[in-house]
Amino acid sequence: MRQVSIKKTVLSLSNESFKHYLLLRYVNESADPQWKQFAFVSADSISSDTWIQLHNYARAEVEKQGGKLLGYEMVDEELVSHDSINSNAWPTDWMWVIQQNS
Repeated sequence: MRQVSIKKTVLSLSNESFKHYLLLRYVNESADPQWKQFAFVSADSISSDTWIQLHNYARAEVEKQGGKLLGYEMVDEELVSHDSINSNAWPTDWMWVIQQNS
């Protein structure tokens, strides 16, 4: 019997790097004028709601391809993973991991 090994690509990003990724992937490449306007403002002036919406687009896209998008944070010296953002505020202290099957 032959075993099939599935290779996974894992990308780990700091919060700022993940925001940059979201801007490049969903704002700069968009044909929608609603999203294009964010290409001309600083990342600090983009609202939490917009970041969460961009995160949800990324998560849906990664999951559609069979991967996962996870956020990690330290809570009481323990690493906790999150598969979604469960608040109205952008989690500024999370690290992000994108895992895709190759």
